[in-house]
Amino acid sequence: MSQNLRAALDARKVILLVGSCSVRYEGRASSVLGLGERMIIIKRDRSVLVHRPEGYEPVNWQPPNSHIDVQETGEGLAVIATRGSEMLEIRFNGIPQIHSFTLVDDARFEMYATESEMKTAVMLAPDLIEEGFQPLADERAVFRTGRLDIFGRDKNGRLVVVELKKRQATREDILQLQRYVESLGRELGGGPRAIIAAPSISRRAAAACSQSGVEFKCLTPRMCTEVLRKKIRGLDPFLT
Repeated sequence: MSQNLRAALDARKVILLVGSCSVRYEGRASSVLGLGERMIIIKRDRSVLVHRPEGYEPVNWQPPNSHIDVQETGEGLAVIATRGSEMLEIRFNGIPQIHSFTLVDDARFEMYATESEMKTAVMLAPDLIEEGFQPLADERAVFRTGRLDIFGRDKNGRLVVVELKKRQATREDILQLQRYVESLGRELGGGPRAIIAAPSISRRAAAACSQSGVEFKCLTPRMCTEVLRKKIRGLDPFLT
């Protein structure tokens, strides 16, 4: 069994060990975890993660480029991961289940804008809504109704209300925006244009737009992320 584990380590496979084990750590501090059924993940970069049956964070770990030794003991199998002065010792009570995988993942991870960041992007690049749009305020309060995402004027000088959604616009979104417009119209003495900006719109929402006069603008979190990258590169770690 230990030979299979060593062969998987030499082949730089992702390894999953499942069984009853105790864990001891020595390094920046010292810790001991008694026997319990756990899942150990050894990744191809030689990082080691110890997971309990609950929770998303490992209870203990060793970072990448650890040296991993496998030993057979009288009680079962021991996996010892060392890196510099740090040592993580995992002792199984018996032989654990051992699974190994050749995994390939070269995809680039990209995080796209939140609704708040979409609003920042529109304030920086108003043409995302339409040519000539001029934002006047964000988070404008509407009497007894709520708060508008963006309030501005179009190229003809007409007031415009913009509501932003990072997901598909629903009928409920249109009805809410309609209430904002009606309340604002009473306050200003005239109804502004209303635009719902979202990646897509449901059929029921599109029908509600036709009935209420709300306009739909396709605007995706990815489009806003590209604006933020160009305008404020370096201000947020995920944008760099």
